[in-house]
Amino acid sequence: MEGQGNPKILDYRNENGHGWSFYEKDGLLLTIVTTLEDDMEMIRKVQKLELRDDDVLIAAYPKCGTHWLWEIVNMLRAGNSKYNKKGKEIAMLGMPKFSRPDELPSPRVLNSHQYFRHLPETLAEKKIKTIFIMRNPKDVSVSYYNHVNGLKLSVGFDGTYSEFLDLFLDGKVPWGDYVDYVKDWLQVKQVHPELPMLTLFYENLKKDPVKNIRMVADFIGVSVSDELCEEIAEACSFKKMRTTDKDKEHARPQPDLWKDGDVGDWKNWITVAQSEKIDDVIGRRFEGTGIVFTYE
Repeated sequence: MEGQGNPKILDYRNENGHGWSFYEKDGLLLTIVTTLEDDMEMIRKVQKLELRDDDVLIAAYPKCGTHWLWEIVNMLRAGNSKYNKKGKEIAMLGMPKFSRPDELPSPRVLNSHQYFRHLPETLAEKKIKTIFIMRNPKDVSVSYYNHVNGLKLSVGFDGTYSEFLDLFLDGKVPWGDYVDYVKDWLQVKQVHPELPMLTLFYENLKKDPVKNIRMVADFIGVSVSDELCEEIAEACSFKKMRTTDKDKEHARPQPDLWKDGDVGDWKNWITVAQSEKIDDVIGRRFEGTGIVFTYE
């Protein structure tokens, strides 16, 4: 509801009524998850969150490996390959109703889909170790569609993949435009060189998990053996994660998060014409960034 200085609600649903309404804040299009007032208050609370010196933050666009990497970092910090009994929502900054980071003991592994400008204001100043992970946009679009399709929540989507892809390429999906999100984080590295930041690719973590797990361990300052890296890689394989995830204390009902985690799964969904369209849009918009995605 508008009024008293609240931003205007923008309805970007398509001609079939599928899609979402948004509001503009700080130059971003944001989806209403609960109510406009509660969502804006949530952003303010995240920005004012008191960070601890030993926090680690995982930043990622939806369906780029947030949950997967969160489990890995928790295991590295614990020094074993046991799963965290809680779901990542409690440690997720910007998750309405479910986020309770203040209740977590140190050292915390926080995670978020938020843009840098909506994260704690002291993130760079306190030099919080931040891991940014990205994934090829074809697999992101398919995985994201499968995540929201049929969800009985405000972010749910009842349309076809083709409809979703049009909205995705236009940046009219929850958490906003994928290209803008990635470019924004790449700029963070330039604007805030004091922020310790490790950038990973989902596909590299999938192809060589042991090597990438060791990179993460080195970055967060944890001493690990090759054996532990291998144990964590095995524990965090999607086959294992799919089984154990059902036993977690999730804050809300979960879709099957692990069913479309393979690199190149997009080939089962995307037509040649759609693939060419993505190549054109993504190629043009990432030009000059040096980002090269792996698609298979």
